[in-house]
Amino acid sequence: RWLECFTDKERLSEFCASTDPAGNLESNSSAGHKEYQDRLRVIALRQEGKEKNEIAELIGRPPRFVQTWWRKDPKEVPKPAGVHEYLKTEFWRDVEIVRGFGKDQGIYEDALASTEWVQPMADGREFKNGGGYRLKYDKEGRMRPQGNQNAKDGVVPGRLPKLDRLVQRLMVEQDIDDRVLKRPGLLWYPDGTSDAIVHRHEAWTALMSFGSPRILTIDNHPVLLRDGDLIVFGTQRHGVPKMCTEGSTFDEYGGRMSVVLFFMPTGQQASGSAPWRAIRDDEPSRKMQSWLVDADLGKDAQVSGLMNGSKSAELKQLTDLGFEAAEAAAALKATNFDVSLAVEALLNGSGSALLVEDCSCCMAANRVSQIAALWRRLQELQTASSSSDALGGGDGSWEEKAILEQLTELEMAEEAEAGGGVLAAQFAQYEEMLDATDADEWDGRGDLMVREWRRQHLHIEQQEPSTVYSLGCGSLPEKIFFEVLSAHSVRVLYDFRPDAEQAQSPFRPSHLEGACKRHAIHYRYAPLGREGAYGILKHLREDEGRNLLAELVWWARRKRSAFLGFAENWREDHRIAIAARLKEAGHKVLHVTNAFGDVEEQPDMEMPDFISGEESRLRMLEKQRLAGELKRKEKSASSRSTEAVAQRLTQPRKEIDAGAELRKANTQAELCRVQRRLADLQRRSESSDAKAGLGPKLLHVNKWVKAEAALQAENLAAGKTKDGKEKGAEKQNSPPVYSWTSTGGTSGGNPDFSGYPSGAGAESSEVLMVACLSCEIAYPWQDLIAGDGRCVACTSSEDASCAELKTVESSAVPTEDPTGAPSEDTKALSRWARRKLEREGPAGVSS
Repeated sequence: RWLECFTDKERLSEFCASTDPAGNLESNSSAGHKEYQDRLRVIALRQEGKEKNEIAELIGRPPRFVQTWWRKDPKEVPKPAGVHEYLKTEFWRDVEIVRGFGKDQGIYEDALASTEWVQPMADGREFKNGGGYRLKYDKEGRMRPQGNQNAKDGVVPGRLPKLDRLVQRLMVEQDIDDRVLKRPGLLWYPDGTSDAIVHRHEAWTALMSFGSPRILTIDNHPVLLRDGDLIVFGTQRHGVPKMCTEGSTFDEYGGRMSVVLFFMPTGQQASGSAPWRAIRDDEPSRKMQSWLVDADLGKDAQVSGLMNGSKSAELKQLTDLGFEAAEAAAALKATNFDVSLAVEALLNGSGSALLVEDCSCCMAANRVSQIAALWRRLQELQTASSSSDALGGGDGSWEEKAILEQLTELEMAEEAEAGGGVLAAQFAQYEEMLDATDADEWDGRGDLMVREWRRQHLHIEQQEPSTVYSLGCGSLPEKIFFEVLSAHSVRVLYDFRPDAEQAQSPFRPSHLEGACKRHAIHYRYAPLGREGAYGILKHLREDEGRNLLAELVWWARRKRSAFLGFAENWREDHRIAIAARLKEAGHKVLHVTNAFGDVEEQPDMEMPDFISGEESRLRMLEKQRLAGELKRKEKSASSRSTEAVAQRLTQPRKEIDAGAELRKANTQAELCRVQRRLADLQRRSESSDAKAGLGPKLLHVNKWVKAEAALQAENLAAGKTKDGKEKGAEKQNSPPVYSWTSTGGTSGGNPDFSGYPSGAGAESSEVLMVACLSCEIAYPWQDLIAGDGRCVACTSSEDASCAELKTVESSAVPTEDPTGAPSEDTKALSRWARRKLEREGPAGVSS
């Protein structure tokens, strides 16, 4: 039993060890990826000399498809919708699964006890603006933790010998040459509630799983990885959902670890000759070649030592079985000279990996044995010297001095490798300086503070003092606004307005982003001080506020930068709090005061009451809303009148492009919310009011939106909410309102307030009495719902009037005077009927 990412839809899957998929499997992230992949495959197969019909049979496409693409250059092939520009075709590959690669070695238990675990923060890739990564925050602006934990230093060599051997074997067998990370990553999922949201990487991934069996979704297909299984894949979307066995809970499920290596394709794969295949070169990689050279340097001495020593019989047994002497010696050493275990390791093909592991220990072992031999020789010389002195013998001090000098050199070399205390502290200081320098390097994509090392070195207090401009859009025309920016040479604009979408049209973020791009200004919309974060002061204290200000200061050190507010007077805007926080950290803020570009530096002053009391006011407002004490807005009867409906019908109907709305989504969560809103509009568009011309008109609706709209209609017809939940059902054992209960998706990442006590306002049993819109007699609201605010008697009379009107229309069709004046028949009708006839014209009369 497992939950789909973003939607939390529960699914059941059955797995059997005997039927688990293994080997190479084809996988595509979307229909667009499959289409683009087949187009490139047609071109590559033609270059291999295959005919048209043969290619069509190989890829399962009609010959017409092959005819369209097979003579084109790969650069001429257009990318279908959904294929991201940043995903290079040479990074595509099939999925490869190796079952039992490191089975039954106890790595999960060893790693759990010897590793320091840290909680990383969640981030996600941004589809627009170059494909950077954005941090994920909750509604109050706190960074959201990931669903798993990471080892602080990754897989440290020497800490887990069994895992080191597996990693070396993996790199040898998979020809991994160019690793993205210096060390493999180590991730821990403590129980079934831990998860990893669906994501993708711009590199290849080799993943080993240890511990309890756990599902890994590859392009939305569940793959169960058992203890010791290995999976290698490319840029496919993957994730680890919450899961448990049927009949148990997520908290009761066992833990699991993942050892992850990211690496780049090399050789033929990097040249892009066949982007759908996982090509492996015949010759070994450069790293493997260097390992083999190091192994050759020491294997002869090791073999000769075993042949002439006490373990010569064990080595002879292995060589008589046909194994090479060097691999047999390495296997015996790794298994503590157990012949049966050594034979099993060699039969599994681990001989070369054992050689590589052994050569890494040769230098250290040789140095230790050399020091021990020198100390033994020195002790013999000192014993012989004492006896010779007693007998009046010769002097052996020259040999002792030479041995002491050699011991000093070897011990200094050993200390240099181990690292003395003073030297280690000095290197740690250098490392800290390098980390600070590296943290300051950013390409401007995504969030500056998305990485941990930047969050340690780039807060506004740690950056050099800089000057930031501040201005409010107010009632400025768009032309004057950009003239003011140009007068101060502003090249970076951060929009911190909390409700910018409610601003006038030129200053809405969607319009302002395009206008800034035309003026070569870097623009980012990042609302601060929203209601869910309890105001500007509270928001600035949280992670989101501090990270955004750090990003603004980073830009201000390089280019003229400004932040945007609502009011033209900075004393009446949230900008006063933002400027005070920057000034507190040592930076300078200049407020643009008018359309002429005059600036004013903010003095030291107290926050006004509308700023200082904003948090308490918003918290009280939230408590009243949860307790049901806020008065609901009542719909005006005038908006439902015949004149209002007729006026709306005369206005041009609003058109919404569903495809354009979906493309505006920056994250998967926003995409789900937009699709849900479009499905709601699609469902409403099938009503009688929408067919009559009321409400917006949807264009270019895809099949997924239509399917979700149909599902909403089915849920509502069954007496449920449009999401399929039971009306009025309350969740049991709900968490507190301040806790995080979601990973994003259609819920938007907000806390779950359904378990909050409803209060006295919700428990009141008073009957709501509402006056009928027609006769103005008070009735219980439940009796007026069916008539849309009218009682049963008024509804019946209106139905009779409508029937009489239709009879008049059908029996007496009015004639129109040639001069354009209304006829006598037309005058006899009501004003509403005359308007309807005028609007429908001759077509309506004839019908």
